[in-house]
Amino acid sequence: MPRDMLPQADGRLFTAEMKAQLQATRRQMYDRLAMLAAPTVMAWYYYGARALWLVCISVLTACVCEAVGRKAVGRHPTLLDLSAVTIGVTVALCLPASSPAWLPMLASSFAVLAAKLPFGTARSLHFSPAAAGLAFVTVCLPQYVFAYPVLPEAGESVPAYGAFAFTEGVSLTELLENRASVGGEFSNYLPVLLGAYPGPMGAGCILALCGALLYLLVRRPGQFTAAAGFLAAAAVYALLFPRVTAGRGQSVAMELCGGMLLFGALFLLSEESFLPKTFYGRLAFGVCGGLFTMLFRRFGAYAEGVMFAVLLAQALTGVFDRLPDAKFPARRRARRRRKQRRAAAAENAAAAPDVQGGAADA
Repeated sequence: MPRDMLPQADGRLFTAEMKAQLQATRRQMYDRLAMLAAPTVMAWYYYGARALWLVCISVLTACVCEAVGRKAVGRHPTLLDLSAVTIGVTVALCLPASSPAWLPMLASSFAVLAAKLPFGTARSLHFSPAAAGLAFVTVCLPQYVFAYPVLPEAGESVPAYGAFAFTEGVSLTELLENRASVGGEFSNYLPVLLGAYPGPMGAGCILALCGALLYLLVRRPGQFTAAAGFLAAAAVYALLFPRVTAGRGQSVAMELCGGMLLFGALFLLSEESFLPKTFYGRLAFGVCGGLFTMLFRRFGAYAEGVMFAVLLAQALTGVFDRLPDAKFPARRRARRRRKQRRAAAAENAAAAPDVQGGAADA
């Protein structure tokens, strides 16, 4: 047996290339899970054990569907790349804490079985499985997806949607639909920044998501380019075409903080497997995703359209791949080297007369 081929548990061969791809995918998923940690903790802080329960159910469903689906088609298992775990956590955090247990199960099942397994491994995807799963339950069950509960008091639990004790809160997306805002004072936005506002249980704490955005900048700058283009396009659109009558600045703040926009830019749009390869391609990809999101929000049938916008932008990835790569980093380095050579040449030219004069005196 060649040294670069290892036996699997089922007797098939696992090549060194497959092992390298598995390790690369796992490193990406480690980064994504690290970014998802803070939103998960904040969901548990505000909604209690029910939030963690929904996350665990979603992850377990995604893993079972992954294992059973791969086994059914006779392919090697890919649970070790942690992509199914990432899908489960992402799907759950985009849903309300009042969701019945079967809602994240349904979304995660569709995400894995319909949007991931037909395309192979996590490195060969064409669409975000989490976005596809969320789009599926949004179209089929919008009353469950957008029923955000009021934040429970300390020691209280969140009742499921439809229960007698369930009380629906007013989310930022609902305020935007009614052309209202939380107010012009900074103190009014403090609960929004901290996540103390009705909304998706993992997408509400803006400070936690900003920390994840900085982590993305440090660890995955290529993915950050797409997310930055997405957010910039959404902000410019909100500034030019405000839905809030109180002012353009409040419109930008409400649009960026409301719903799943920031969360979607981080965890639905910025996945390495379907991003364009060039700098300008990723930037244009993010800009189109941001514009599509704002158009879905303004003219769509649902209060939130991030998942549909992401899927539409991903369908155009091949177009963005044709854009040229950025040349300015190489140009800066070339200019720096030319300046250094000119400075060295000038120093040598200035030192040459002194050397000649000293030789003449001698």
